[in-house]
Amino acid sequence: MRYFLLSAVLVFGITACKQNVKGENGVIYKSAIEYNDYIANRQTNLVKKVIELTKLMGVNLDSAEVKLNKAVSEAEEMIVEIKGMPPYKGDSALRDAAIRSFSFYKNVFENDYLNVINIYKKGEENLTQEDVTEVNRIVAKISQEEEALDKSFHNAQKDYAEKNKIKLIENKMQKEVEKMGNK
Repeated sequence: MRYFLLSAVLVFGITACKQNVKGENGVIYKSAIEYNDYIANRQTNLVKKVIELTKLMGVNLDSAEVKLNKAVSEAEEMIVEIKGMPPYKGDSALRDAAIRSFSFYKNVFENDYLNVINIYKKGEENLTQEDVTEVNRIVAKISQEEEALDKSFHNAQKDYAEKNKIKLIENKMQKEVEKMGNK
C-alpha cells in the first residue's frame, strides 16, 4: 500500500509538472515555441495588412478605406487575444511588447492611415502644400514610432528565445516592410 501511494503521488506529480498553460483567451500553450508562434503568427498577419493597405492606398482609396476599417477591428481582436495570454513561466515581456506593438498599429489604422486616405481623396490636382507636408509628417511620425516599437519587440523576442532555448528565424515579411520604408 505504501508503494502504491508513493507511486500515485509520483504519477500525479509528474502529470502536474507537464500540465499545459491555458490563457484567458482559451488557448493552451504546450511549449515556449507555441507561445512565441502564437504571437509571431498574429504579427505576420498584421504586417500583411500593413503591406496590403499601403499598396491599396496607391490604387484605390475607397477599397483601402474599407480594408482599413476591417484592419482596425482585426487588430483590436488580436490585442484582446494576446492580452488573454498568461505570462510564460512568469515572464510577460514578449506578450507586453506585442500588445504595445499591436496597439500602435491599431492606432495607426484608426487615425494616421485614415487621415492620409482622406487627404489623398481630395485628388492629386487639389492637394495643397499643407496636405503634402501633413502626409510627410504622418509618415515620418509612424516610421519613428514603429522603429522604436519594432526594436523593443525584437529585443523582447530575442530575450524570450534565449531564456527558453529557441532558435528564431528571420521574418521575410519584415524585410518587405523595411524595403517599403526605404523607398
